[in-house]
Amino acid sequence: MKKTLLFCILTLALPAHVYATDLMDIYKQALENDTVFKNAYDTYMSTAESIPQARAALLPQVTVTGQASRSYLKVLAGGLGTNAYYANSLWQVTASQALFNYQAWAQVAQAKASVKSAQALFNDSAQDLILRTAKAYFEVLFAKDTLDFAEAKKRANKRQFDQATQRFQVGLDAITSVYEAKAAYDQSIATVISARNNQVNQSENLRKLTNHVYESLAPLRGSKIPLVKPVPNDVNQWIDTGLKQNYKLFAAKYSLEAARDNVKALSSGAWPVLSLQSTTGQNRNDVSANSFFLPKEQTQSNIALAMNFPVFQGGLVKSQTRQAQYDFQSYSEQLEQTYRDVVVNSRIAFNTITDGISKVRADRQTIISQKNSLDSTEAQFEVGTRTMVDVVNAQQRLFEAQEQLARDQYNLINAILTLKYLAGTLNVNDLELINSWLATTRIDGLDTKYSNTTK
Repeated sequence: MKKTLLFCILTLALPAHVYATDLMDIYKQALENDTVFKNAYDTYMSTAESIPQARAALLPQVTVTGQASRSYLKVLAGGLGTNAYYANSLWQVTASQALFNYQAWAQVAQAKASVKSAQALFNDSAQDLILRTAKAYFEVLFAKDTLDFAEAKKRANKRQFDQATQRFQVGLDAITSVYEAKAAYDQSIATVISARNNQVNQSENLRKLTNHVYESLAPLRGSKIPLVKPVPNDVNQWIDTGLKQNYKLFAAKYSLEAARDNVKALSSGAWPVLSLQSTTGQNRNDVSANSFFLPKEQTQSNIALAMNFPVFQGGLVKSQTRQAQYDFQSYSEQLEQTYRDVVVNSRIAFNTITDGISKVRADRQTIISQKNSLDSTEAQFEVGTRTMVDVVNAQQRLFEAQEQLARDQYNLINAILTLKYLAGTLNVNDLELINSWLATTRIDGLDTKYSNTTK
């Protein structure tokens, strides 16, 4: 109730731009609504049931059967005989306990390895959700930045077109300046349309994660991010950590172990199975006392050591074993590929961070230089030493530099998270750190995320 009241107060008292949703808001909603993550959880829970299913073959088995019927009996023997209808009831209890069943033992080991693999994949899915959420979030921000740059360029080109028209009308410029300014303005209109469509598409991609639509997202504070080097600043240490903790690598290792146990289980399909069996049962016949040929009640119990030895099954066991061996080789190749992915992608992510820091610094300096260049070109155009084409080109270079900075900053953020994901250390704290770089408005110490509270 208090949160609902707070929501109403904030809605009435604060301007609309305050209610920008931040990265942690998106992540919390993705946890609740992302189908990929929820599917990974369901798959893990489903796979976990394979252990009690496999272990069941090693535990006692008890079967109870019963039957009730009505029969007709006619017997002739040495001048004696009987001819009667009677009711019959039968019950029987059969119990067995496996003493030696290697195939069942191997299947239990296979199930345990498969569950460990599924658990590792679920943990990987949890980290992947953090990565996908951040990527989708910053794709929307970059699309918004691109649209802002395109609209600013459109306004500038419109202003240049109006100036060129006025200068032509008073005889200060040739008609070619008007044509050039008009062409630049028309091109900027098309660019704005494309940028606006891309922003809609990126917002829809974010909607896949959360099943929500957002009016605005919190941007980077001051359109800048801190340039922090990886800790430790050694790619080999990151690779070593990834080879020890990467969950996809864990999953591949356990999948290979499960495939090895599957070979053992299928190859033992022709092995003997020993079990201890016990049966007890009773047969009752509802007959008259003078019925000599039919017993009124019969009880039987026995205990036995049973062996089932499937000597030959038409080549089925050999074929299944060969198939399992090929599956084992396939999982072995998958493990090797995952190993290489962790090593190579960790190097790529680390290099992207170190190079990205230098690129962002250079981008920031480039913007300053391009801004000075544009101011100088415009001043020279006013005195007639530069043409409209020079102004348009200088303006284009400035917008391109601004867009490049935005792109490189978002790529740097994604690389930071990717490196930690490959190392298997990515967690919510990393996402909260990135979230602290956003321009989140707070009122009296309260985060605007309360504006999304509806309960």
